[in-house]
Amino acid sequence: MALINKINEKSGLIAGVIAVALILFMLGGDIMSNNSIFRFGKDRVGTINGQNISFPEYQYILSQQEREFEIMRDQSVGENERPGIEYQAWNKLINKFAYKPEFEKLGIAVTPEELIDMVQGKFIHPQIMSAFGGEQGFDKQNVINFLQNFNQLQPNIQERWKMIEQQLPEMREREKYVNLLKKTEYITKEEAKRIYTDQNNKAEVKFVFVPYTTINDSTIKVTDDQLEDYINKNKDKYKVEAGRSIDFVTFNFTPSGEDSATVKKEVAELAINFKQAENDSAFAASNSDAPSEPRYMNMGELPQDLKYVGNIQTDSVYGPFLNNGKYALFKILAAKNDSIYSLRASHILFRIDADKEAAKKQANEVLAKIKGGASFEEMARQYGTDGTKDRGGDLGWFSNNGQMVKPFQDACFKFNGKGLIPQLVETQFGYHIIKITEPKTNKKYLVATVEKDIIALDATKEMLYNKATAFAAAVKDTQTFREELKKDPTLQRYTSPNTDKNARSLPTLSNAREIVKWAYNDASVGKVSPVFTLDNQYVIAILTGEREEGTASVDDVRNEVTMRVKNELKGDQIIEKLKGISGDFDKIASTYGPQALTGTSPEVNFASSSINSVGYDPVACGKVFGLKPGKKTAPFKGETGVVMLELVKITQAPEVADYNQYKTQKETQRSNNDDSSIDEAIKKMADIKDTRYKFY
Repeated sequence: MALINKINEKSGLIAGVIAVALILFMLGGDIMSNNSIFRFGKDRVGTINGQNISFPEYQYILSQQEREFEIMRDQSVGENERPGIEYQAWNKLINKFAYKPEFEKLGIAVTPEELIDMVQGKFIHPQIMSAFGGEQGFDKQNVINFLQNFNQLQPNIQERWKMIEQQLPEMREREKYVNLLKKTEYITKEEAKRIYTDQNNKAEVKFVFVPYTTINDSTIKVTDDQLEDYINKNKDKYKVEAGRSIDFVTFNFTPSGEDSATVKKEVAELAINFKQAENDSAFAASNSDAPSEPRYMNMGELPQDLKYVGNIQTDSVYGPFLNNGKYALFKILAAKNDSIYSLRASHILFRIDADKEAAKKQANEVLAKIKGGASFEEMARQYGTDGTKDRGGDLGWFSNNGQMVKPFQDACFKFNGKGLIPQLVETQFGYHIIKITEPKTNKKYLVATVEKDIIALDATKEMLYNKATAFAAAVKDTQTFREELKKDPTLQRYTSPNTDKNARSLPTLSNAREIVKWAYNDASVGKVSPVFTLDNQYVIAILTGEREEGTASVDDVRNEVTMRVKNELKGDQIIEKLKGISGDFDKIASTYGPQALTGTSPEVNFASSSINSVGYDPVACGKVFGLKPGKKTAPFKGETGVVMLELVKITQAPEVADYNQYKTQKETQRSNNDDSSIDEAIKKMADIKDTRYKFY
């Protein structure tokens, strides 16, 4: 009986559990899907003006922008272009949810008639002018002809035009709105007059100035509490965005000796097929890591390795040659004579400094030694004065197409055969002894090239991956991360403090977006990352610090704030000492000591915000024009030191009949700032929360 009573007591609960289970079963996938109430907000990329922006919505706008880029630029979106396109997509949504409501409140719209006028009417929009030759070459008839024949145009041109048409109303609405707000700007005559007097009233002022730098920094001790207090008093100056501090280490895909040998063997095997290939261009294009069309080259243009082959033969394949981290094959397809000649030469340069005759005398002495049997190369190493001396004076191959200065070129190409030119050659650089090492030739060769990069192969990458994963497994926190680094001197720690949530690169890493996303979405301080594969390396990262949006911490701005707090404390010391001194400024300065500067600044104006010897100091300038003649200020802290001021006189600028130029000056200044100010105000009112970094 007791058992039955217990069951009855619990029956309501059991029935409820069963009911919930049935509901869950019936809803099934709907509840667990991406649109489920249990996932509400998970796919949100931000909020604009109270409107939640979902991932699919942003992705749709982004794909539109990508498509627009591809059509307008006739190229695909690369990594360099992607950040700009993402920015444009986000701005599209800001325009829709922040600007559009403002337009609607004010009744701003673009009528069909206005749109026609923007394209082919009296007031052509600059975007249309730009598309049809620019402002100088624009002809409205070209637009009319274009539209009349629109259906016969290529589809991609039609699509470009439709995109321009879609942009026009948005641009015009924004222009109307901004111009409407700009029209509210008004500068009164009194404002214009004040601008005139600020720029032209002159004050003569005496000063005492003691720079903060006169007190040694080492004598001022600053605590973290003082720094914290200063930051709290100046929060507006020290606002910061969210940041993540990341340390990381890279395991570069450096090819091993085995990798190099494998690539060399592969290229050597290619050489056999290259020689037998019937279509050399196609063979090179399909087998080269850097495909290029065969081209004619004279001896001066040939790849360095080919220049030293000697008797170059057509239908021959030369190589593999190792150069700049790759192996290369060269096939000579044809040869012909050219109007340009090339030769190879060496020289010894004797520069003309102060004594031209002495340089000439020494050059002749060396020339005589060479004629007597001395080694040209040894003489070049001993007496040469340019970069060729260490290689025996060798200049390599060059052509008679202006590669060398004329006297040098003429001497070389007038010489027949090879050997020592028997007389000195004078140029603007000095005296040259020249030896022709390969005679001139006008042969030109058609060369096809196959290049293979020496890269880390799978076995090397697997070894590096194992090394990276072993490193990551040994890391438990920041301390062990650094301890593991010390065990391997080939590894280097890189640091990126307070990385922005939208950053796409890190020091030495140009494409590091995945690491930044990990730092913001998955990491916690001290957590080590999985192995990232970026470009030609594996990367292991660790999160060393988190900074949230708000006020900077002491560590964020330590250097700057330490300097400012030290100046505050120095200012207190200087003021305390000055307060104990009486008399005129000369006496005050001499009593204080040689660190105090004194003098007169005869033409201080309010607009300049600076005083001779004191420097830029708006507070000091403000105090000048707040004094009466003969009155002094107490010592006060200025921008770069403690200041005392005494106003001698103010010379008022004469009245002028017309202040319009000052009115126009201020209107232009404000108008230039209006676009950015309006944009900033709209975005602030819209209370935008951008969390795209979680997805991109």
